[in-house]
Amino acid sequence: MSDLVPVLIWESYEDDAELEVEDGVVTNHDRLVNNGQTYAEVRALARDAAEQHDLTILTPDSTHWHDEFAELEAGDSWRLADLEG
Repeated sequence: MSDLVPVLIWESYEDDAELEVEDGVVTNHDRLVNNGQTYAEVRALARDAAEQHDLTILTPDSTHWHDEFAELEAGDSWRLADLEG
């Protein structure tokens, strides 16, 4: 199994965001961003998946690194605004 790494995801959708999806693509993305229905988050993901999809993996020398990321467990996620408060 691949080790877990903290991955920065700039635009996650709020739970109550009304997504309009066509062929697997959110067609109203810009409107959701403009309406404040997205947020930046850090998630624990498998390294091989993060690398395969060219996602931003945070390291201790990254601008958005926090000590919470040193010991990751599956399912860990944080809103970036909460961390940098």
